[in-house]
Amino acid sequence: MHRFTIHSILASAALLAAVVVSGCTSQSQPPAKSSDKHGQHAHGTEMSAEPAAQLVLSSTPEQPSAGEPVELRIMLHDASGQMLKEFEPIHTKLAHLIIVREGLDEFAHLHPTVDATGNMTATHTFPSGGSYLVFLDYKPVGKLAATAHAKLVVEGGSPPAPVLKPNVPGTIETEGLQAKVSMRASADQFQVVSFQLQDASGKAVNDLQPYLGAMGHLVVLSGDGGQYVHAHPLTEGAPDGNVEFEVHFPGPGIYKGWGEFQRGGRVFTVPAIMNVEASGQHH
Repeated sequence: MHRFTIHSILASAALLAAVVVSGCTSQSQPPAKSSDKHGQHAHGTEMSAEPAAQLVLSSTPEQPSAGEPVELRIMLHDASGQMLKEFEPIHTKLAHLIIVREGLDEFAHLHPTVDATGNMTATHTFPSGGSYLVFLDYKPVGKLAATAHAKLVVEGGSPPAPVLKPNVPGTIETEGLQAKVSMRASADQFQVVSFQLQDASGKAVNDLQPYLGAMGHLVVLSGDGGQYVHAHPLTEGAPDGNVEFEVHFPGPGIYKGWGEFQRGGRVFTVPAIMNVEASGQHH
């Protein structure tokens, strides 16, 4: 059985406040123990127990503005300062770029272009101004996968994010798709997060398509943005539209997840807000 453990990605608040575009390194934190996995994915890839590389992030224009296309440029530097140049695919892509606005009301999952020198580029239009958390999942050749992170400040109107109110268990509707989302306790205090996907009429969806090599993906952040996991399904299929993920929540609190599923060539994102109690139970 595959388990997905959330790692802390807390960064120095002073450092983040001092720069507009900042590459943050997990070297400032104690290295994770070898038994502490960020995400043991469905294909068996484990996340590195070593500190992630430093994510060096820049953009054109230098000061991004909401509503305008922004070219993001990314480099990864290892502990010695050397740039990482060679990567292996994880879930069919060389890199997964997750962008979430603080407050967790905006979410994007991109796949940067990676050139022969290791430089990564992606274009994104930020819907709102504010501070954005940027996560990069990657796997250096011959090494375990890891996640690096940074922060980006975007100018423009920055409406306050809605208060995070748990909607799990419950039915969550998106355009053209809905999901009954629930949680149940698993072994070793893990939680299984289940998405029962239905069409707009409430009929179970039986025509899900693989997306990036799996029947779904789940990104989870703690309410303060300090804990992150990118999980993949427990099984290869999706019987009656049911896709399940096993997640270990490091402590009580509010968490928001984004389940991603593909149907008819279109990717649907289902936002799920979960309340995890100290006992490991949930509301």
